[in-house]
Parts: sequence; structure tokens; C-alpha cells
Amino acid sequence: MQTPPSGSRPIIITEIEQFGGSERSVLALSRWLYQRNLPNHVVTYFDRCNLAQYATHPLQVVELNPAPGARNKIAFLRTYFNQQSPNSPKPLASGYQPALHATLAGQRGFHTLMHDTPSLFGDQDTRRLPTKLRIAVSNRIIGYGLRSGGNTIVTSEYLRSECRKDFNIDAKIARMGGLGTSPSTPPSHPLNGQLQMFSVCRIEPNKRIDWIIRALAELERADKPLSTIIDWRLDLAGKGSLIPSLRNMAQALGIGDRIHFHGFVPDDDLERLFSQTHLFLMPAVQGYGIPAIESLQRGIPVLLHRESGVSDILLDTPWATVFTGGEENMTPALQSAIESVLEGKHYTTAQPHLPTEDEWAERVATLCNWL
Repeated sequence: MQTPPSGSRPIIITEIEQFGGSERSVLALSRWLYQRNLPNHVVTYFDRCNLAQYATHPLQVVELNPAPGARNKIAFLRTYFNQQSPNSPKPLASGYQPALHATLAGQRGFHTLMHDTPSLFGDQDTRRLPTKLRIAVSNRIIGYGLRSGGNTIVTSEYLRSECRKDFNIDAKIARMGGLGTSPSTPPSHPLNGQLQMFSVCRIEPNKRIDWIIRALAELERADKPLSTIIDWRLDLAGKGSLIPSLRNMAQALGIGDRIHFHGFVPDDDLERLFSQTHLFLMPAVQGYGIPAIESLQRGIPVLLHRESGVSDILLDTPWATVFTGGEENMTPALQSAIESVLEGKHYTTAQPHLPTEDEWAERVATLCNWL
């Protein structure tokens, strides 16, 4: 096990299974600290994706490798922090489970990045009683830890209100950005005869890719089909369990040749897809939604649901079409967003201020008293 330097700022990720949004935010914070000569390290039970390979700076990962079982894991975490100096910086728990385990391991006054709350852990209506009881107990334990002196940090008003409800804590908002710094002038994306739409996410139920496909099919069945107005295609980047069924759905609806599932996409290919995109689609329910910010920073207007936390800052701009309600509102929202792109409405107004990774990291580090 590597020994971090004295005064290193610990970031807890209980288990690193794959590289996703929360892992990316940790790397953004770690990079920002590193660039300012502020030592930091990640503490985890297991790093199954080799997190350091995704970092653009030297990243120290302390892997505890406990025996199986929650009790053993928490015991290892307790032992690790008991071995640290009492004057060490307070740790930052990255997520719900890390906050739970930090509390059970006896940590007090730690800080937390609450990426998601239980309302975002799948469909609440289908939860069985044992699951509801387990979440209620976990919330009570986590709330005790969060109220022990540290700051709880969230990205949206929605998560802030959920933290009040679940943990009886007033969280601080730090809005996450996409790129390290925003370009002064976003690039333009001329149509050149074809409208290219794009979405990047894990292809899972809460991302609502099925809403997109059915809405596009409905626009094709209109009295004036979308394809007679403008040739179009939809590119989808990301792995997920729903890809086979969604591909079959697109074929059954008669638009399979226009919808392209790319699976995992390397960074260079992702940049190529973004450069060709005219409209980014993100109808998901989620705590924030960094891809919307990334798209806007690249000069691409977005369609998103109000249940995506990032919509807080995109409610009054032609660069974003924000819709509410259920799937019945997806088609008119998509039609409106497409019309706006074809008319170039977003080019008539400057973009709203978009947070950057660096701004977010500075606020998080400040709230953690790490500066």
C-alpha cells in the first residue's frame, strides 16, 4: 500500500468499478489540486478500472483490498484513517455509499460530494419494502455523519432539496462544468444538408433513450415527416444493457437506419462526433448532467428534461430546450428544439455563463478547507 505524503487530502471512493461521472469529477478535483501543489490521494477498497489511466496528472490511489463483506470493508477503512495524523485534512467522501461507510468507520467532520440521492437510484415505485427500509436506515446513518461538522456539496437545487429531506442537512451548491476552461467563442456547426443529433450516456432506463427513439418515430409519422424537412441521423455513444432492445425498437419503428449505436467511444472519436453534432439530446433524470455543459461549450444547443439538475442554469436561453412532465411532452419538445436549430435561434443570443471544472474544483476545495 502506498503511503501518501503528509498533509495529503484524502478522497474516498469505496469501490471503483468503471469510469463514470463521479469518477471524472474526482479526477477534475485531484488535477486542480495537483496543479497548485496541493497533495491529494484517492482511498478505495478496490480499483477495478485502473483510475490513474484516465488522469492527466500523477494520481495516487490507495487500494485497501479488504476481505469480502461490508463489515470487513468498513473495518479496513477505520484502520486506515486511525493510522493518519489527527491534524490531517478532513476526507472528502465521493458519493452516497462512501458517506455511509465513512460514518460507520467513525469519521466525523468529513465532507461529502453527494452526486445522487436515493430518489435517483432507480424507480422508487417498484421498490420492495426491504429495500425501502434499508434506504431509510442508511439515510439516517448518513445524516448523522453529514451533520457532524463537514460540508455536503451538491450540483443542483434538486439535490439540495433531496438532502434536506433525506439527511436533514443544508447542502452547499457547487455547479460542475464540462471543460477545464470555456472557449471565449464557441464554434459554429453548419448543417450542410443533414441534421445530426447526439447523446452520450450509459444506455440504461433512467437515460430515456427510448423516449428519444419514439419521439423521432412520431416526427417521421407526421403529415410532413421530419426527413422531408431535413435529412437526419441520431448517434448514441455509451455502453449499456438496453442497446439490443433499443436497436430492435428503432428497426420496428422504421427508423433503424437513421439511429447508430456506437458503444464505448474513445476520446478522439467522441470529439469527432461532437464536432459533427447540431443538437444534443439529454432527457434523463439525473442529479446534474455534465454532457449538457460540454455540448454548450462546444457550441451545440441541447434538449433536456427539468429533472436533470443542470437545467437550473439553462431555463432562459435559446441554447437549451427544457421540458417538463412525462414522455408525452418529449415529441413537441424535440420538434421545438429541431425547429430552433434549423432557424439558428441560438446564434442570436450569447450563451449563459457556463461553469467550468476549474471553477467547480476551486469551490469544492474551498468548502473542504483544503486551501
